[in-house]
Amino acid sequence: MEPLVSSIRDAVCWSGPAVINLFTLGRTKECLQEEAFNISGERPEELEIFQMHSDLNAKELIVWEYDLTFHDVSQDSIPYLLLCLERASAGANGVAWLAFEGSFHFEHLFTEDIADQIYGYCMTGGEPVVVWDGEVLKSGGWKRRISEVKSALDSGFLRDDPR
Repeated sequence: MEPLVSSIRDAVCWSGPAVINLFTLGRTKECLQEEAFNISGERPEELEIFQMHSDLNAKELIVWEYDLTFHDVSQDSIPYLLLCLERASAGANGVAWLAFEGSFHFEHLFTEDIADQIYGYCMTGGEPVVVWDGEVLKSGGWKRRISEVKSALDSGFLRDDPR
């Protein structure tokens, strides 16, 4: 299924080098430091960090974007990405996810209309998931998984009262 793998690779390499957009949503005010992405000797060549601002900040929810730049990525990068998601979700005390460039909008966090643009996620304490198959991202099963993340966030994590 090489064409499907290439489509995801092409999406993260649209500007030349591979840029992995990793987002976190949590209550931890501090961003992850560069060392968090140095895993078993693998690390991004560049790292840019942005804090996203919205009404969520009033609920003490913080969104960080980490742009991890690599010379190239492939399906062989999945173990590294899984560990990044696990560390990022734990560091945020919330959720971490991988999404294609241009897909982020506060009104569309884990909604069905962007499910096919999210290719990985991890809730704190949960198992990280990364998909490197474009057909899976378009499937009803993937949309259900993303909606389950949204439901978990809505039912407990995104409430005004953090308890």
